[in-house]
Amino acid sequence: MTKIHAHQSGEAGIFANAYIVETKNSLVVVDTTLTVSEARALGAKINALRKPVKAVLITHAHPDHVAGLSVWLSDPATPVYALAGVDRLLRAIEAPKRAQWQPVFGEDWVSQWTFANRLLSDGDTVEVDEANFRVHDLGPGGDCDANSVWVMGDDAPAVFVGDLVFNGTHSYLADGHTTEWLRNIERVRSLITDGAILYPGHGDPGDQSLLDTQVAYLNYFREQVQRLSQGRTTLTDSERSELIEKMEQMVSGGRLSFMIGLSANAVAAELAAETLSKSP
Repeated sequence: MTKIHAHQSGEAGIFANAYIVETKNSLVVVDTTLTVSEARALGAKINALRKPVKAVLITHAHPDHVAGLSVWLSDPATPVYALAGVDRLLRAIEAPKRAQWQPVFGEDWVSQWTFANRLLSDGDTVEVDEANFRVHDLGPGGDCDANSVWVMGDDAPAVFVGDLVFNGTHSYLADGHTTEWLRNIERVRSLITDGAILYPGHGDPGDQSLLDTQVAYLNYFREQVQRLSQGRTTLTDSERSELIEKMEQMVSGGRLSFMIGLSANAVAAELAAETLSKSP
């Protein structure tokens, strides 16, 4: 029997989740936190279980889900699994992210990331003890340019969806792939069975209704940007403020509201490009 332990980061760690899957004899860690302090807290939880980490699974290429691995992974020979596309993007963004964020986080920024040492393709499976994990390549169309979901088990599975789903927080849409994101949600519906529990990258786990909530969020964000931008690729400050107000009303008490304004122009540009491509 497996047990799933969640580590939910605080605000400085962007409320990112990491998960520890405990099997009879081993541990499998899914995602790895952002900062040194959060990674140390996750490492303490791992050590308290007194079982070896036999695998690390990476869902997507954003630092709040990968950077902390260097802090708590004690054995560099431990298999670290990721899609080849996820790993390529991680390697490409490490230096720019360090230049951008180390001045902000200071010593709490993980200055050297640990990358995957086992590269996978869509549909590949990782087995640890009695647990099996199948990875599905989503490509662009979560909150990132390279995304995957990991499905554990067959009947009523656990699905580690990364940032395909945000629960109780606002979503990061600044990579501008909301159309693909909506398509990927429908794809994931076809990959999982009734009774599946989704483990999101931010917020509490839940059933498949989390997919419906995410679809509603994405569609409402797009509708509001379309209304405000009127086909332009950017929003004015006042339009951005109105968008923030509308989205905060939709997700009452939602955390990470700074991501609304951060994402506004990316979505406006995406929608404008879609309209242009449909023009005769």
